[in-house]
Amino acid sequence: MRIERLFPRRVIVTGAMSGIGRATAQMVLDTGGRVLGVDLDDSAWSAPGFTARTADITDPASVAHVFDDAAEILGGAPDAVIHCAGIYRFKSLLDLPLDEWERIMRVNGTGSFVVAQAAARAMEAGAIVLLTSIAYASGDEEEPGAAYAASKGAVVSLTRQLAVELGARGIRVNAVAPGVIDTPMTTITQNEASTAAMLAALPARRLGTADDVAAACLFLAGEGAGYITGAVLPVDGGYLAS
Repeated sequence: MRIERLFPRRVIVTGAMSGIGRATAQMVLDTGGRVLGVDLDDSAWSAPGFTARTADITDPASVAHVFDDAAEILGGAPDAVIHCAGIYRFKSLLDLPLDEWERIMRVNGTGSFVVAQAAARAMEAGAIVLLTSIAYASGDEEEPGAAYAASKGAVVSLTRQLAVELGARGIRVNAVAPGVIDTPMTTITQNEASTAAMLAALPARRLGTADDVAAACLFLAGEGAGYITGAVLPVDGGYLAS
């Protein structure tokens, strides 16, 4: 396999203006690809080969409008869609209002469905990578997040179902499950004692970075992962193993 085929060439990245999404978009550019970056805000950054568009991932019409232009922007149908957009909230069950539950489920769960559906319609073959979280597999007493965990569990189930549905069309579907990643969305780092205790128990002995997650996304999106579909890849420094 030629080395250039290890990386996708024409990629749509959601949540591309910050955090993991931005790191993923930049890594695609660094490996010679082109990126259509989708976010609520399109003014945060720019680079050669990067085109920004705004869309609300929970609105099918908004997402479809952007994806309809993808082939023209990227120079062909996208060969990968990496869905990084999402929100993180935590609140104890007894304090969690229904409207907050519904918003988290809508952004993380419904948003993943909307983007995956638009991706399947826009792609001829290739890979869809969704972002779940280790929260789907492990509870957290310090930052209780019933809605977040449930929404990310939905992403795992969606990933496995779509892998089966879309396989005959040559579209692979996988998910990346980040652990505690040092991004603006991370809250545990605001508590030094909690961070120190977590790092002491973590096999990797460090927080993850957005680049750690981006590298996993690009691996699953490229032909090096050509026989991998329906998988959930933890990027958690050994958290689930410990």
